[in-house]
Amino acid sequence: MEKKEVENIGEFFSQESRALTPEKKWEDIFSGWLDKIDQEKMMLNLFELKLWFESIEEFNSSTYLENLAFKRHAPGERNYEFYVFGLQQAAARITALLKELDFKKDTYFLNFEEYVVEKMLEQNMEKSFPSIKELYSPESWFYSFRIFLQNFRNLLSEILRLDQISQRAYLSIKKLYHRELLGNPVLVSLLKKQFISKMDKIYQPDISSVIAACKDKNIRKNLGIFFILSFRLLKINNFIELNLDKSKYLEITIPLVVSLKKNMEDLIAFNDSALWQSLQADPELKKKLAPIGDLFKCFKMEYKKIWEGELPFYFDSESNKLKKRQMIQNIVVTAEVAVQELIETVTRLFKPGVSGNSIFENYISRRQKSIEVKKKLIRLHTKINDYFTHKDDIAPSEIFFDINQFMESDLNYLLYKDWNEFLSFYDNLNRTNFSAEFEPTLRAFHSYLTRVLKEIVSEKK
Repeated sequence: MEKKEVENIGEFFSQESRALTPEKKWEDIFSGWLDKIDQEKMMLNLFELKLWFESIEEFNSSTYLENLAFKRHAPGERNYEFYVFGLQQAAARITALLKELDFKKDTYFLNFEEYVVEKMLEQNMEKSFPSIKELYSPESWFYSFRIFLQNFRNLLSEILRLDQISQRAYLSIKKLYHRELLGNPVLVSLLKKQFISKMDKIYQPDISSVIAACKDKNIRKNLGIFFILSFRLLKINNFIELNLDKSKYLEITIPLVVSLKKNMEDLIAFNDSALWQSLQADPELKKKLAPIGDLFKCFKMEYKKIWEGELPFYFDSESNKLKKRQMIQNIVVTAEVAVQELIETVTRLFKPGVSGNSIFENYISRRQKSIEVKKKLIRLHTKINDYFTHKDDIAPSEIFFDINQFMESDLNYLLYKDWNEFLSFYDNLNRTNFSAEFEPTLRAFHSYLTRVLKEIVSEKK
């Protein structure tokens, strides 16, 4: 058969594809680009890129964060330097990721892009793109946005030279960033998708087998979403930890931290509605749901521990860089323990023999950690007891030193109710300033530790 030279690349497409709507054609293009990313084994890079864009949106719009950052400032006195510096740091990381994802293309793929732009997009898309002839692919759009970000960072550097950055200046910066972002169709498509199958795929065998074994379609769907949302939290945690270790500037972690908060809220809302309702609808599963219900409640308490307990101290005027770093580390530890415990317990509902050790690497359960915590609480309990029996041998400052040591290394492994009460006693002891109220307050704290130790023992039985 005589080989025919294909002069028009449109001949590669069937007549059926031409009948597709412009939106569906764009979806096919976007899916093809995701396939290419997957082939290049860069899906985790894409996840991080999406995470940074979503984190910036949370960072820029969170009233929770704004209230913490300006809790002691009148509106006219607010300095938005913290926000501008956070944006500058995030823009640097996004620029690096865009460069990584702008992979080299071969000649044939470039021809395909030319067809997509000149024929498919220009003729069929409802919205016109004036500069589209010069930009031939999702990768090219990345290049364009990367150039913008480099100029954007230079602009932010100049603004940071000012003694004070007003809200008006900050809002103008946000507007400039969003204007460029919204002009980039591939990034907008990326941000619009809550779930991307290739990106959110769960490879853990125990989890995959649990989902696959579900006969009820609704439960299977909700379980899949639950695990995706849960593992997403662990991924965000990993990126917070990585940036905390690599960067000397703590501000780069704050957009990721507020994104963690938003994703924890999404998981709580999903658990309370869709997942819980679908599990209760099954008569056999309903009999086994008590541990799950208790753990859902505990997860909400851990949420409060982080966002009402830990992060507010980051913005305290007395918090130095070392304390702030410790607070971010505490957030990572608390969230990781809570999410892993949640995943393990839900998995056990369907696969009783599974353990956290088989699901996670270097897994330490809260129950295992409580054994170590118990030993340290016993030492603290004994030290206070010795203080009352041998006052001349132990100074009150020694008691405070031991309490602080426990707070720095082990406090986050206590459940919320114990953690909250521990902090309350610590604050009361601190306020006494070794006055006449110190000893009665310390005795109450000693009784509290006695009760906690008894509860830890009863939980092990």
